[in-house]
Amino acid sequence: MSTATASDPLGHALLAARLAAIPAILADMLARGPAPLRPRTLASTRFLITGTGSSEAHARYLVMLLNLYSDRAAAYLPLSGFVDPAPGAFAGKTLVVFSQGVSPNAQIALRRRQAFAHTVLFTASTPAAARAAGKPDRAALLQALLDEGNELVEFPLAEEYTTLIRFVGPLAGYLAALQFAAQFPDCRAPLPGPAQLSALLAARAPRDLLDAMIRLPSAWSGGFNLVTAAPISDFSQNLACKFMEGVYWPCPPISDFLQFAHGPFQQMNAAPKPVIFLQGGSAAEAEMVDRSVRMLQEVGLAAFVLRIDAPALYSILGYEAALNELVFAVMRHQRINQVEWPGKGRDDLLYGFCPDV
Repeated sequence: MSTATASDPLGHALLAARLAAIPAILADMLARGPAPLRPRTLASTRFLITGTGSSEAHARYLVMLLNLYSDRAAAYLPLSGFVDPAPGAFAGKTLVVFSQGVSPNAQIALRRRQAFAHTVLFTASTPAAARAAGKPDRAALLQALLDEGNELVEFPLAEEYTTLIRFVGPLAGYLAALQFAAQFPDCRAPLPGPAQLSALLAARAPRDLLDAMIRLPSAWSGGFNLVTAAPISDFSQNLACKFMEGVYWPCPPISDFLQFAHGPFQQMNAAPKPVIFLQGGSAAEAEMVDRSVRMLQEVGLAAFVLRIDAPALYSILGYEAALNELVFAVMRHQRINQVEWPGKGRDDLLYGFCPDV
């Protein structure tokens, strides 16, 4: 065992330090502002956006920002869609790839960049950082992207490894996407102010939810549901993945409020499971939460509400912060090993998949 993990065999001290650093890291991102975008990026009007793991949520968030808060058009395509694409599918579009560490799977899309009009990569890595980390192939790819006139959008945290779950990158990626979109002259998505950002990052899960998970984890490890409103429901994947990566529970399905009554509620009556409702700041969401909770209470099912009093544009940051702390508390209580996670080193048949194109 390395010296770094000998005193922290489960990785909890490392994760605690990363959690504690998040407010300062994001406040610095907001204060510094993003690097100015290249003219080719600013001229882009059609985007195809991809990412996997926590990066899928960032990709879908940017799709929402561009489609709903600008006059540009964007679509999400999973990384497997770049393996054998339809002829001409990418012509005239700008490729946007989110990958904190430029994983092999993300490189599948990047190797298709010549079929696109332009490429943007959101990452925590740089050519210099990749070389310093002993990854010359990755450094060469990043340098080639820059030399070709493409865009590299950096966000923290570089080399956020050692543990399976990441806390910094998932939060920072959302803010990086928002800062990126805000630079387009037709964007109608303002950035949060420092005080608003600070309040969002201080959000915590309700005590009854934490107590329920600590008191009876078996009620949750068998599966539960997350329910929220659009557009959050379309880019909240990482909220569910926290439980899968943090405490190794099944990834909970995410339902839109109105979708919840079209199958998930009925299935839960057959096999009871808890539900966490994510409530934003609108009156419409308050009514949907009230109706949903009453519906569950009438059939004796457990319901918990995590409320972030903010518009959908920003509330994802509060949900991220609250569920980070919740998952970390359960992780520590159960003494989950985040350094030697299940299946470690045995995923390369897919994780390392990057065919030549």
